[in-house]
Amino acid sequence: FIEHAVRRTGASARQQALFAALETGGRLASELHDRWTPDRVGKTIRRRIGELLQPGDILVTRHDTAVTNLFLPGYWPHAALFVGGDTDRRRLAIELDSDRRDRWSGDRMVLEALKDGVLFRRLDETLAVDAVAVIRPQIGPTLIAQAIARAARHEGKGYDFDFDFFRSDMLVCTEVIYRAYDGVGPVRLTLTERSGRPTLSAEDLLDLALEGSCFAPLAVFGAPTCPDELVVGEDALEAIRGSYR
Repeated sequence: FIEHAVRRTGASARQQALFAALETGGRLASELHDRWTPDRVGKTIRRRIGELLQPGDILVTRHDTAVTNLFLPGYWPHAALFVGGDTDRRRLAIELDSDRRDRWSGDRMVLEALKDGVLFRRLDETLAVDAVAVIRPQIGPTLIAQAIARAARHEGKGYDFDFDFFRSDMLVCTEVIYRAYDGVGPVRLTLTERSGRPTLSAEDLLDLALEGSCFAPLAVFGAPTCPDELVVGEDALEAIRGSYR
């Protein structure tokens, strides 16, 4: 028993040290990007995208010069969940505790996991990027409300620099989407092993949209085939396909 306890203590210490190193490295990497070149998704495009969005839509984004692109798979590394505004929350009858209701305030809000944690953020903040693809779940408003309510319960948690999808006390960006939609109605999000970790990447979500499986492409801006143009519908599908295939 003592030998087992010593082994457990040692393994726990190693795990904590590894997580601390991953967190330090992740925070440092997230700070390293070109701060002088303006984001390609400007105010006009942000406004036009905002006019297209509905609660439950998924925003998949990219910073061209982010160092974290080197460590994440594919052209599209990041995802966030558009939840809408106060009126959307009331219309969908999403129940939250008072603290989270106070933080979910404004017309266009996004639930997004970044280095400072899983927080409600303004759409303009999420769209301060160089490229964005929007996909829409192909389920009804009742299930959309259920998915948003599930995700919103994780607001305020920390960012998981260990990318462990089997713990829910801390989340990565795509895990917000996973916790929201997996198992809601017909939606099934399959985890794929990467670097020894079962994970869900942003491009896994786009693959589902390309296949017409529970999600559909809505709009794309900034991809290689449409670097300066917002495309929608079938053109959005082709822009996603051309961005990494």
